[in-house]
Amino acid sequence: MNITIRVFGRYKTVAGTEFVQLTIPEGNTLRNVVDAFVKKYPTVEKDKKFMMVSKNKTYTSFDTPISEGDEITISPPVVSGG
Repeated sequence: MNITIRVFGRYKTVAGTEFVQLTIPEGNTLRNVVDAFVKKYPTVEKDKKFMMVSKNKTYTSFDTPISEGDEITISPPVVSGG
């Protein structure tokens, strides 16, 4: 299935665009989307466990199933300096 991911922050810079197109098999989860994104852009691998991922405007776990047409976003981890 074809998935469109909206990326934010430095991921937008790495991808060179706000929207990334990926093709993944049916019946997968957000974890598979993140894995495909990291495979396409390996410089973000260090963030993999901490990426903020949403499905249809709701932040959720990597184990959440996805369907074609879902609105997926990936943001870099939030870091605080203090």
